[in-house]
Amino acid sequence: MAYFTYGAIVVGSQEMSLKVYEVSPKIGIRQIDYVNQYMDISKDAYSKGKLDIRQVEIICENLLKFKEKLAEYNVRVTECMGTSAIRSLENREMIVHQIKLRTGYTLTVPSNSEMRLLMYKGITLKKEDFNKMIEKNTAILDIGSSSLQISLFDKQALTVTQNVRIGTFRTQNVFSNVEKNSLEYFSIVEEYIEYELNTFRSIYLKEKAIKNVIVIGDSSMNWNKIAPELGITDYLTQEQVTYLYKKLRKMTRKQIAMEYGVPYEVARYMLPSIIVYKNFLEQSKAEMIWLTRTNLCDGMVVDYAQRENKVLPAHDFDQDIVMAARNLAKRYRYNKAHTTFITELSLNIFDHTRRFHGLGKRERLLLELACLLHECGKFINMNEPGVNGYQLIMSTEIIGLSHRERRLLANIVLYNTTELPAYEEQHSYNVSDYLLIGKLTAILRLANVLDRSHKQKLSDYTILRKGPELVITGTPMADMTLEASLLKEKADFFEEIYGIRPILRQKRGF
Repeated sequence: MAYFTYGAIVVGSQEMSLKVYEVSPKIGIRQIDYVNQYMDISKDAYSKGKLDIRQVEIICENLLKFKEKLAEYNVRVTECMGTSAIRSLENREMIVHQIKLRTGYTLTVPSNSEMRLLMYKGITLKKEDFNKMIEKNTAILDIGSSSLQISLFDKQALTVTQNVRIGTFRTQNVFSNVEKNSLEYFSIVEEYIEYELNTFRSIYLKEKAIKNVIVIGDSSMNWNKIAPELGITDYLTQEQVTYLYKKLRKMTRKQIAMEYGVPYEVARYMLPSIIVYKNFLEQSKAEMIWLTRTNLCDGMVVDYAQRENKVLPAHDFDQDIVMAARNLAKRYRYNKAHTTFITELSLNIFDHTRRFHGLGKRERLLLELACLLHECGKFINMNEPGVNGYQLIMSTEIIGLSHRERRLLANIVLYNTTELPAYEEQHSYNVSDYLLIGKLTAILRLANVLDRSHKQKLSDYTILRKGPELVITGTPMADMTLEASLLKEKADFFEEIYGIRPILRQKRGF
């Protein structure tokens, strides 16, 4: 059976993890080994913003040990990622450089939105019925050191994702001065978390009932150490959550670690976690929480297997990105009919000009997102939609996009209505990113002007390249004098970028 081995390494805030997988088109993805090493860098990362040389040495020592383990399995591909602790470092680039020099590993650091999508991909390894679970209102909770990510799915599509700053380390750090008094500490933390979850509910949940709650990165093993009498398997019922809540509320993390033999790093997150579980169950009206021992490694292997076409995806995660953008557009009162029309037209133009732009699937997705969001700035001010749209996009996390991609997207929306400066006049982009902005902006401008009236007048259109021209032929359903008169300026820009000129030809109709 043809298969290849893949290694995923994660440098987290409290531990380093290595997972080794076998991947094949026939059997899919199978984990064959898992090694983890506790190494708490959260305090220095989040409080000081820097790691000292000794911590870097420990990371490198662990990576070299992982390399020996990978050699035992003759692993062909290894990827190494850092989580929010590494992302928050002021000296991140120096740390990444030192790791590369000492171990040979390139430590990539995904944005929060990229990491969230990877974590969701990882769930599909643990939950084969993931698509079935998210058919009805489903919440996914990912409790990290710095924040809690809450995402809502319905009808197999992502509807909401929000980052709430009540992570385990952040919460503990805020109230460290009262931690010695366990009851007072627990009450204050609970009030703090309850307020944040109440705010989330009032904005996003309202009266909506949640059918399933899935927790990322938690397992029954740790909870069974606290209450073996409950016999917890892969889920926690509301009654079990309440039982654990009452048991833990009188204890400090040090007491939990000493009395139940739970690693101190694990005990630290159990207190805020059980408060989040209890409050979220109460506010969402869900009956239980599903536990998945999923970490970033699982998402990394799924992502790699899909990128390399080794395994067919069980869930279309690109559509989650599109849905996130569509929901953002709805929030800012987008024109659905107009947006649907220019999105379809833009993607058709993209597909018919591949040999002229040389772009791929990811860039096509960025164009689709730009079409969805190109008018969101009008909600703020109709006179500067591009500028306002840029600011809205840059202020909003869109799941699955890196910071670079979000910036590219924001600039495509900006230059849809403002002039693209000459390359020599700007200092923000390299040549390839500048050209990408220009190519996608040219397509968006062209599609947008062909529906300038927002009445979708052009019907049954075809797109055909004829020599130096890109001929768009369609039947007008109403007078298109407005669109035709404004086309020249957009056609000039398109020709400047692509070297072919768009021509509108109208069949006999209106």
